[in-house]
Amino acid sequence: MGANNCVRERIDGKTVIKYTFGKKTFILLAKAVTYLGNPHPIFKKRIQLPDWYQDFALQHTNFDIRFLGVYHYEGNVVFVDFQKETYLQHGLHNSSAHVYVNDLYQGMTFGKFEKQDKLGNNLVIIRYDKFKDYLDKKIVISDNLFELFKRFNCGYPFGKWLRAFDVIKEMHENNWKQWRQTEWAGWFLEYKFNRFAVENHTERQMRYIGSENKGKTAFDFDIRFEEDDFYGDLKASDISKRETPGNDQQTLIDCIYRYDKFWYVIYEHKTIKDSKSTDYEATKSRNRYIKEMDPSYQKDEMSYHERMKHSVNFVKMSIVELNRINYGSILTTFNQGHRPDGSKRNPKFNINKKVLDNDNFVVFRYEYNEEV
Repeated sequence: MGANNCVRERIDGKTVIKYTFGKKTFILLAKAVTYLGNPHPIFKKRIQLPDWYQDFALQHTNFDIRFLGVYHYEGNVVFVDFQKETYLQHGLHNSSAHVYVNDLYQGMTFGKFEKQDKLGNNLVIIRYDKFKDYLDKKIVISDNLFELFKRFNCGYPFGKWLRAFDVIKEMHENNWKQWRQTEWAGWFLEYKFNRFAVENHTERQMRYIGSENKGKTAFDFDIRFEEDDFYGDLKASDISKRETPGNDQQTLIDCIYRYDKFWYVIYEHKTIKDSKSTDYEATKSRNRYIKEMDPSYQKDEMSYHERMKHSVNFVKMSIVELNRINYGSILTTFNQGHRPDGSKRNPKFNINKKVLDNDNFVVFRYEYNEEV
């Protein structure tokens, strides 16, 4: 920033940084990003938001006011634009705005990084050499992927009990190849995601590659994010489970090191298992329907009854971002046992779901709130 268009100035008795670009004037309310102190985790940082920030922002709407964090580490400088709208909605009350080490790492590595924390606050992390271009809008910060997931979630049947037979029939009638699979809740998620991507022509940003890709490339995950050049995987998981199965360990590690990041997109659901109390309705109806559609199907009507889900109710989703630095803190080894021929399966990862409450790993969330 040039000396002539970036100055310290006193406004309403407060010393602020005033930056002018063209006809636009920014007021930067800057604070150092610091560690909260014991007993908080070392990866959690913050700036303090004084009460006067709120009055100042509301009184000076003619300026573009930014709540700015400044982080220094070993000669590196990263700026954090705590986008003020959600903080002002909550009220400041001399509270803190939080940022995490992984966020700072992403910003330093890629020049810019954006996320939404679990309170709905939006953050943009910018490396020092990109900051002027960011304010001048020469770097476009786009949350297109988050916006696409918001749109997908708006049309997804959150908060509704989905019965196995209804879902299986819908997938079959819409020519989804995996309609007869026993783990129908996960395949339904993939079916709906693929349909959304196709109908909304999102292929330039993200597309479903799923089962169509298996065996054809080294990375047989569900989602390819084209413009940003990385992969992701969809997971439907029982909300009561502490872990959810991940992917082949070596394949996932290779993918992270090649593309620098990876997204696990996890949709959690409440679950009613098929049992005596449901008269094994889901198990029987599924097997009967498959037999009706395919007379060569030989399994009896109680096949898979011990693990069959009767119905599910999707209630929340999270996007977990993995990179070279953090993946070891999230993933554990999943014991797959052996193949039918007795040979060992390639080791897979488990995803420890306690990270879904941790903003050092989660970059986007959605939770269904039932109206009273």
